[in-house]
Amino acid sequence: MKPELDGNAGRRAQRLGLPLAATLLLLAALPMTAADTPYTATGWVLGVPVPGIWCTNAQGQVGLRGNAHLAQVVGTDPRLTGRRTIYVDGAVQADGSSILYGPVYHEVGTWDATGTNFTATGGMWEISYRGFMGTNGSLQLHLLGSGWGGTIDGLCLDETLTRVAGPTLDPTLPYLYTGTIKPPPLNTNAVVDNFDDNKLIGFTWWGYGTLVESNMQFNAIGSFAGLPPTTSLWDTYLFGGWGLRNGIVPNGRTLEWRADLVSLNENATNMATLAVGNENYGAYYLEKGRDFAFVWKWVSGYSNSMLACDRVATPNTNVVLALALTRVQPNLVITARVLDKADPNIVLYERTVVDTPNADPTVSSNQFQALTGMRFVDLAPDPAGIPLTYFGLALGVFQYTDGTSPAPKAVFDNLALWTSEVPRVGVERAVRLSWPASSTINYSIEGAPTVQGPWRPVQDPVLPGLQQMSLPANDNMGFFRLRQTP
Repeated sequence: MKPELDGNAGRRAQRLGLPLAATLLLLAALPMTAADTPYTATGWVLGVPVPGIWCTNAQGQVGLRGNAHLAQVVGTDPRLTGRRTIYVDGAVQADGSSILYGPVYHEVGTWDATGTNFTATGGMWEISYRGFMGTNGSLQLHLLGSGWGGTIDGLCLDETLTRVAGPTLDPTLPYLYTGTIKPPPLNTNAVVDNFDDNKLIGFTWWGYGTLVESNMQFNAIGSFAGLPPTTSLWDTYLFGGWGLRNGIVPNGRTLEWRADLVSLNENATNMATLAVGNENYGAYYLEKGRDFAFVWKWVSGYSNSMLACDRVATPNTNVVLALALTRVQPNLVITARVLDKADPNIVLYERTVVDTPNADPTVSSNQFQALTGMRFVDLAPDPAGIPLTYFGLALGVFQYTDGTSPAPKAVFDNLALWTSEVPRVGVERAVRLSWPASSTINYSIEGAPTVQGPWRPVQDPVLPGLQQMSLPANDNMGFFRLRQTP
């Protein structure tokens, strides 16, 4: 990724990667455990296939990007024995210590007696972490993860990692893990930030403008005056992100991020943004304007795919933006909604799309322009590849402008994460036919493969006041008609 310097705010402007159709899902039941299970584990660095780079920006800030290393882990619980691939990004602080964060993928399995040969036994933990490395090389990290496959499908883990002082990635210094395996949550909601402290804590800033907490709310005020006319989704935007929060979607679960949109000032092309993703890999976005809404996807490499766009008028005050992600291996179901704040059961807008490992349908630049009046030159087809599964979140504003429009301002409140199970649903290919019952005329149902026939009778049950039936839908019976009978 190529970060740009934001001269207005003195911060970096960086591309943050973060869809009325009914979707029926066939899901296997998820294994459950009765209680939390504590464990300890020890890990050793096996190798560093990608050392990463240390880089310094124009402001003299030093960061680590792209490190990847392998670790052997042996735990008191066999579900935490295996091989970890650890990705590390970081930023050096003024005192010489570093903030570290990134994803971890832990393959469950066994090691031979020599500790060199690994055998995967099924299941993988997808983990996110954040923490500190001291100036002496010591580590203190907090890790959260979810499991899929094998005996860990749907389970969660919460652990801490410590390491004594010493050289970075020294294979002789062990990682010491202490953690708990937790049953999968059922239906929960947790406040990410209610902004009541009026302090910006634990977030990252992207774009042009000002982000501030005031009046116990989050304010995003774009500053795009004087910039060239908007031609890209990345030209005139401002986001604030809260990092990686319970951001892995286990199979059979839904994570839904919600934020109250208190207000969005009136301009035809001002848009409030709720984004879910990871700045290094990609993201999904819900953008709500005054008279349209759209859902798009960004993947690393600056590929911007418009997954859905609708011409729809929704209020710019007192609504709730909701972006839900449901994992149904190997697909990800993305549902974007705008809800009435006074009664969240009132859905003002809803769009669902499915991101599959294949190249999925997208809205073209011409179609998008016809719906919104905006022309983006960087819309592209959806690239083939596994859907994104590792998420943080961000709020902000976007404006389509020639550089002279009044500054857009969005005010948010009550940022929360809702977690729920996806019920197992059985689906069969069938059609339901119904017609009013008559006291004077009898009808029977006939079916045929084509409208020309041949027509054959099918059985029809009688219900008081209404005739209806459910029939298998197949090539031999795709058309139906009512035929008067004696």
